[in-house]
Amino acid sequence: MPHARLALALPLLLIGGCSALDPPSPEPWAPRAPVVTESRYLHTVHFATDRAELAPGELESLRSFLAALPAEGRYRALVMGHADERASDAYNLALSDRRARHVADLLRAHGLEQVEVSRRAYGESRPVDPGRGEPAWARNRRVEILVRHWVAEAPRCGEGDRTPSLHGQQLLPDLGCATAANLVAMVADPADLAEGRPLGPADGIREAEAVVRYRTDKVRPLLDEGRQP
Repeated sequence: MPHARLALALPLLLIGGCSALDPPSPEPWAPRAPVVTESRYLHTVHFATDRAELAPGELESLRSFLAALPAEGRYRALVMGHADERASDAYNLALSDRRARHVADLLRAHGLEQVEVSRRAYGESRPVDPGRGEPAWARNRRVEILVRHWVAEAPRCGEGDRTPSLHGQQLLPDLGCATAANLVAMVADPADLAEGRPLGPADGIREAEAVVRYRTDKVRPLLDEGRQP
């Protein structure tokens, strides 16, 4: 009986010893991906009473703001027009819209002509100063400009962390790195890598008819410009 117990215990000791000597499994390895960085720049310009055009001093302030923006990368801008509390709600809403339109045109004319510029008009509904009198009204007659700026950076292939295999070798060290680098080089707007874009309207009937033509083998062949009809 002692010999039988020893024979049963020996395999168990061997199994336990083998498991203790095995190295731990490597951590899951994630493919390389572009790094997209967003920065935000805010500027405010003010207007005279019942005016929708910038005075020379405010125009120069806007030009200085645009000149200080980074030269590289992509931009999107939001222009928000406001008015003071005097006059009717409808009049102030229209006035703030004219102010926002004027500033948006200036952005396009002074370096952001290729930038997507959105406008908002709030009238007197969002005062920055709730007080009464000319000092408060002067601060509320304004247009706020929010410029969002994105830069995409490709990963450095061959210089990152590498996951060791169970046998001490390197295991797919740069998986996806070239794909990520090519994506950064080809994308027109780095902002699309960060947040995408909303889908536009689609013609459901047209798309369904295309599927029917494909299924019934009625797809027209591509025209060969080299062949004469």
